[in-house]
This record gives sequence, structure tokens and C-alpha cells, in this order.
Amino acid sequence: MKKIGIIGGTFNPIHLAHLYIAYEAKCQLNLDKVIFMPAGSPPHKKNERILEASLRYKMVEEAIKKYEDFEISNYEIEKKDFSYTYETLEYLQTKDNELYFITGADCLINIEKWKNPDRIFKISNLVVFNRPGYDKEQLKLQKNEIEKKYNTSINFLDIMDLEISSSMIRDRIKEGKRIDFFISKEVLDFIKKIIFIIIVKILKSDESTMIFKEKIYA
Repeated sequence: MKKIGIIGGTFNPIHLAHLYIAYEAKCQLNLDKVIFMPAGSPPHKKNERILEASLRYKMVEEAIKKYEDFEISNYEIEKKDFSYTYETLEYLQTKDNELYFITGADCLINIEKWKNPDRIFKISNLVVFNRPGYDKEQLKLQKNEIEKKYNTSINFLDIMDLEISSSMIRDRIKEGKRIDFFISKEVLDFIKKIIFIIIVKILKSDESTMIFKEKIYA
């Protein structure tokens, strides 16, 4: 029986915290591999400006290519409608694997509002990492309530709090600030190639923002 981790997200863009979390989950839970699942049309972000799926997929591909135990799936980005977690887990489930769904503290608080949470808990083991600003005691209470209600077991990752987010990186690009502290060289090189798309289409900035390109990536 193989132990498979799944970490999903829009990865808009993928950053070092994503890689760190996936690595720690693999080590702490003895996972055989971790699958990165870029979201296609996440229902909770339908009003957010998101880079097109093919570019986000390529960024993740670049970020994980040197890690032999990390893989990427295009299941969600190939879907034409919204991507629901329980459907993704059902797609990945086989008789030969045990799934570990890796997610943040914010999702633990709200997961019962997701579509078919009972299926999520039946198909997978929930693995939760903390985020800055979330009370650990509140998370423990939520963990206990969910475990009792759904007859499941939830794992907490023991990791450092890294205050890195995709929205922060997008803001820094818009402000002409360096981002190379927060993303891998492979992702940085790819962003350089598509910076015009990011600035004009995603950040709603005009072309004059391009003058910051050398400053951002110096």
C-alpha cells in the first residue's frame, strides 16, 4: 500500500513555502510521493484574477522537476467546470494507495462548508499545516470535533510558520520589489518569460511597470 500525499492550490505562483510543506509532509508521514494538483476553476476563488492554467501548471512543473518524489497532475486543470476536492480524491483513489490530503489551517476551519466533506474524510487522511494568525488551541478543538463527527483522524504537521503567500508575491511584482527570496530559481526564470502577461493581465498594471523588471530580478 503506497502512501500518497496530495497538495492542491492555484499556485499563482508556486513558492518556496509550498515546496517546504510538501517536503515536511513526506518526511513526517513517510509518504512515498507527493502529487501537486494545480486548480483549474476553484469555486472559492471564482472572482479572483488567476493566471491561466497552462502557465500555472508549467510553473509547478519547473518548481518540482528536481525532486524525484514530487509529481504533478493535470486532472483539475483539464476539467471544464469547478474543481471539488472530493472529486479529485475519488479520481486519485485506488485499491493500492492511501491518500493524505495536505491543506492549511484555514481549510480545517471551513472544510465542513466544502462540497461533500464526508467523502473527503472517508477517502483520505487530512494533513494540516498551520498558517500565521490561527490559534492552535482553536485548531485542536476543531480537529477533535471533526474526528469525532466523521470517525476520522487528522494529522498536524510540525513546521515553521512561513509568511509567504502567492498574493504577497504578486503584490511585490506590482510594486517593483524583488521576489527571488520567495520562489525557486526555476520559477523565477519562468516568470521572467511571462512577466508581461502577469503585469498586464493579472495585476491590472500598465506596461510602464515593466521598467521594474531588472529591479525585481536583480
